[in-house]
This record gives sequence, structure tokens and C-alpha cells, in this order.
Amino acid sequence: MRKVYGNQVNEFLSDITKPNPRLYVRVNTILADPADVAEELGFMKDEDFKEAIYTPIKGPFKVEINDGIVIVDKKTAESVMVGADVFRPGVKKIKGKTGQRVTVVSERGDPVGEGELVNSYNVVVRVDNSLYSSVKIAELLPLKEGKIYVQGKSSMYVAKILDPRPGELIVDMNAAPGGKLTHIAQLQPKARILGFDHTSKKVDKIRELLSRMKLPAQVFEADSRYLYEDFNLKDVDKVIIDPPCSAMGLRPKLYDKKTGEDLITFSRYQKQFLNSAFKVLKKGGTVVYSTCTVTELENEKVIDDPRFEVEYQIRFHPMQGMTGFFIAKLVKK
Repeated sequence: MRKVYGNQVNEFLSDITKPNPRLYVRVNTILADPADVAEELGFMKDEDFKEAIYTPIKGPFKVEINDGIVIVDKKTAESVMVGADVFRPGVKKIKGKTGQRVTVVSERGDPVGEGELVNSYNVVVRVDNSLYSSVKIAELLPLKEGKIYVQGKSSMYVAKILDPRPGELIVDMNAAPGGKLTHIAQLQPKARILGFDHTSKKVDKIRELLSRMKLPAQVFEADSRYLYEDFNLKDVDKVIIDPPCSAMGLRPKLYDKKTGEDLITFSRYQKQFLNSAFKVLKKGGTVVYSTCTVTELENEKVIDDPRFEVEYQIRFHPMQGMTGFFIAKLVKK
């Protein structure tokens, strides 16, 4: 971390505990006009991307400690921090009765929100006060209609840097949950776009998303490290690699713990996708490699490969009001 941030490391560690100041959604321009959706939702238009609109995230606010307590896992706690309700899969323990006002806390004891304990089949707590607040995106009609997709601005740069063109064969090696895949498809519906992920459940969700957004792409269950063998893929024009990573750039982050060995394991795994991309790409083909983490070991060290030329790379930092993110554009020699 100090290699990347130097004397700003404490500023990074402070900012990573807070949400981005803007909550972004990407408008599906195949189905809707961004200006119309922005007006409907009361959102603002982004300065750089016409398909991006946002609403401010406000806070921090005070969270009261009530008699009833609902303990949730880390991921759920970080969602509740910005106003999300508590759903059953994220609940670890309930101390309270239905109808009672409860405080939602992380497994470490951090109070992140409060609301009514409904304890229904799916929703456990209806959150009405949280550390930070914004629009509850999951309840918006345009989301259900496929007109918008929740995606951070730093992530939107990936498809822009890829620059899809008509007729190109484009492969997304780590397609779930579908943000970058659907962005490519709406930017260039005349490209042939193939997405891959290694679990059937994720593949089914992406197919449902594509159907809802009415976007042209095909998705398959596969281990993308072996596409050149299992699918006989070759002469691909462009590849996106967004591999599993330590996610140390995601925010808000209540707490995190990664060891040096964790980072080495991630780095080795990430390099396998780059190796697969080399085998399926045509000469002169493009890879856009991205992660939501900030370590050199998972970013610069991964793309340091003599088989590729680094054409462009960029980092985004929490100090810029964005998710910690790395993107590199590589060309196969």
C-alpha cells in the first residue's frame, strides 16, 4: 500500500471507510434516454459519460443504539451503511421482536443503521436511518424495467477504453455480475459479444439481465482460463479480464484483512486469465485488464508480460471520490 500511496496511505485508509460521494447508475441507452431517466428519478447527469447519471450520498448521520439488535455479515453491514434494507441471507443473529425498533450492527459491533424489525420471509429489517443515505435503487421502476444498471463510474471506463467496434469478436472472461458485458453491448450492439463465468447460477443471472435490458450477448458457463481448449476460441479481437481480486479499493469498507500470501495467490490466479487471453487473441488484439483493488502485485505486476505491450493504464483513488480501481489496455505482440 505504501508503494502506491506513500505519505497518503493514511488518507487512503480513512477515505476507504466512507462511501463514494455519488451513487451512479448507467442508463441503458437501447431502452431509454439518459436525460429523461435523470429527470424522472431526480438524478444529475455525469460530466463525462452521457449514459451515466448520479445522486449524492449524504452523511454521516448518527445511529441510535436500540434495545433490539440485528447482527449482520460484513457485506450486508456495508450495504446498510448507505441505506439498504437487511435481507435474510446476511443475518447472523436477531435480538428483538417483530415490530420492534432495532439497530443493525456488523459482526464486529459497528452500528450501521436502524429501522423496524419486520422479520419476513425475505426482508428482516426495513432500514429508515443509516450512517449514510441515498436512494434505494432496488425499489426503482427503471431498474426493474432494464432501463438502468447500478455501476460505479470507475467501472464504466472499462468498456470505454475497450472501444467496441461493429463486427468485432469480444470476450468477457469474468462476466458476472454483468455490468461491463451489458455496457459493451449497449455501446456496440453490432459486435459479437461472448461472456463466460464459472458457475451456472451466475450465468443464469446474467442471461436474465441481458433479457431484461434487451441487449445482444451470449453467456456460457466455463472456466475462462481454458477457453482455448474447451471452446476452441481463436482470433478474438478484444478481451476483458476483470478477475477475482482482493477488492481493497471497494468502499465503504468497515474492515478488511488480507495477508501477503492472499495477494500472491490472487496474483497467480489473475495471470492465468492473461495467459488464456494471449492464446485466444489474434495478433494485435486487445486486452483490457481491470481490478477493484490497489496493490501493485495484482495490477502492474500482473500485466508485466513480455507477450503484451502496455498501451494505456490508469488508476482511480478514493481520494478522488471514486472506488479504488486499476485499468490497463494491452496489445498482443
